[in-house]
Amino acid sequence: MKHFILKARKQREAGAALITVLLVSICTAMLLAASLTVALTTTKLGWKQSDSEAAMQLADAGINSELQFVGLNATAATKTGRSSQPVVYSGVTAVRPSMTTPVLGRPGTVPGYTGGTYYVYSSNNAAGTVAWDGVQSPFYITCSAVVSGCWQTVQIQSQSTSLFNVYGIFSGGDSGSTPTVTVNPGSTVTVTGPAGVNGTVSQDSSCTFVAPTCINANCGNHSSGQLKSSNCSSGGHLCQVQQPLVYPKTSDCCRNCFGCDPGDSDDTAWTACQNHSCNASGCIYHYSSSASDSTINTHNCDPLPGGCGNQLTNSCWANANIKPGTYTSNYWWWWQNPTVAVQTLIFEPGDYYFTSMQLAYDASKEMVIDPCAYASGGTPGQVRFWCHGGTTDDYVQCPITNTCASGTSTPDPGLFRIYYDKDNCTCTFQRPDNITDWTGNTRNDDFNYYCGIYACTKPCGDTSSKCGTNIGFTGTNNTNGCGSSNHGKANLCGSMLCDHLKFQGCCNANYTVSKTCTKDPCSGGCAVSWSCHSG
Repeated sequence: MKHFILKARKQREAGAALITVLLVSICTAMLLAASLTVALTTTKLGWKQSDSEAAMQLADAGINSELQFVGLNATAATKTGRSSQPVVYSGVTAVRPSMTTPVLGRPGTVPGYTGGTYYVYSSNNAAGTVAWDGVQSPFYITCSAVVSGCWQTVQIQSQSTSLFNVYGIFSGGDSGSTPTVTVNPGSTVTVTGPAGVNGTVSQDSSCTFVAPTCINANCGNHSSGQLKSSNCSSGGHLCQVQQPLVYPKTSDCCRNCFGCDPGDSDDTAWTACQNHSCNASGCIYHYSSSASDSTINTHNCDPLPGGCGNQLTNSCWANANIKPGTYTSNYWWWWQNPTVAVQTLIFEPGDYYFTSMQLAYDASKEMVIDPCAYASGGTPGQVRFWCHGGTTDDYVQCPITNTCASGTSTPDPGLFRIYYDKDNCTCTFQRPDNITDWTGNTRNDDFNYYCGIYACTKPCGDTSSKCGTNIGFTGTNNTNGCGSSNHGKANLCGSMLCDHLKFQGCCNANYTVSKTCTKDPCSGGCAVSWSCHSG
């Protein structure tokens, strides 16, 4: 009996242990199931978050793609070709959440990534109901991107970027074996901004040409003969680009500036330029006969009667009054005819059309660019010279004075633009040797041209019979060293883009970013505001 009782007790204890094990197993299983559910949910959330972040990055890539698209299509024949449009593109069926129609914009992907697609467009307004006209600034770029069903949308407000703010100098032509940039023997040229070429460069050991960044574009067609590492200033960089960098022609800039349709002919554009020209419509001023001093203001200045014709030459100063304080006569002005020392022409904001610019150095002639509109009291703005037509070479051998905004002492080069469109002609900016001022004293100063120069009639790849424009900068010879007595430099203070470029003597290209870029040719854009949202 005792043995039976002990055996039954052991069986009960084993059964209890088995129940306990079962209960523990069930609890463990429940905990494991809960953990697996949490883990699976967390994984799914992680995937979702990862997809959402990928969609955001893809949308950013689409924004960058559109900025490049705008820059590369500035010369498109139609306004719709200048940017991606806020329309449903062919073949697009994707629909964003809460929407019933396909997403708007140009579809695109990132090379090497197949997990998603972006859709991007440019518009005049944030809602995307008005396509960007290729002119308005700022404008909006909107990009929606989808990755595994996750949508993100990024929108930036973009400010058009002027081509004048990209390079110190850029030679955009390519004449094959004929150099597009020539640095004559013995010349000394210093560029303080990026310097680039599509063609080749002629330079020898007797000349000096340096820039902080040198860009050799169109390397696919030129394995040698372009800028060298020795052209880079200390710590500078030499960059290589296989494809040419192609920018608008001067006629394209004219077309855009005067509101012509992209498909309008060059002749139509230049006719519009002439019709808007203020050569003879009261935009050129001189000193009043009753001026009390040489301060440029509305009291001291009057419109030049008749203005100036389409040829900017020394004869345009013939009817200008004398600048106060520059009489050379020893007699009183009211009874003895004074000797004329200096006559001044003052160019107010506006567009001026010329078929030639031939200004020889004359100490008795003064030229003032007045974007501040001090002489007229009008609205400040750009002064733009457009030179087109004719077959003669041009030259500017005189210094040019620029007025400065209140509180500043350095002119803004963005307020004076020279657009040159005379194919196979040369416009040279020269600081002559051995010159004197109006008092007869020797001049040792530099000629500083605060402006942007644009001269392109035959961009790289153009197969027309045109030859391209030529811009020259000629400083005094450096036999005794640049900056020596009775010698001065010809300095560009701003930036320049042209087909062909030639330097002679002592010259500098002091790259200065333009603060004001009204109606400048656009190189793309830069973001001034940014926003994003899911869906």
